[in-house]
Amino acid sequence: METEKPKLNIPKPGFAKAFDVLTVALFAACLVYLLLHWNRLPDQIPAHFGANGEVDRWGSKFELFILPAIAIFLWVGLWVLEKYPHLYNYINLRPDNVEIQYRYGMIFMNVTKNMSTLLMVFIMWQLTDIALERTDSLNMPIFIGILAVLFISIGYYFYRMMKL
Repeated sequence: METEKPKLNIPKPGFAKAFDVLTVALFAACLVYLLLHWNRLPDQIPAHFGANGEVDRWGSKFELFILPAIAIFLWVGLWVLEKYPHLYNYINLRPDNVEIQYRYGMIFMNVTKNMSTLLMVFIMWQLTDIALERTDSLNMPIFIGILAVLFISIGYYFYRMMKL
């Protein structure tokens, strides 16, 4: 039977707060960008891309609101989870490393939250630009770069927790 994990008040690091502000600002800028160009968007916009970054499905321009909805849902959900590190499952949790494990858990959740949202921001921006014929395909190096940072971050925090 698992013993109850202590509830500690771990302050959010400054860089995590700054990352939140940056992500929310970029998300808001992307929404403003989308809304400013809404009337110029064609009725059919790119809705899916193949592995090569080329559009392989077109859909209604109203589908552009799916990504912001997903981004908001992810950001808010992970923001709530970030506040309760005692609810996470930990590997190697002991009384002598609870505080650092919680800190790592909070940072992990913050990075995952913000990188996932930035991925949605990038895709929304690209979809808008492709629909406006400013570019013809998804910028795969940036897309893969964002995914790489997300998964490298996950691996890094998993590694750090395993070492404790």
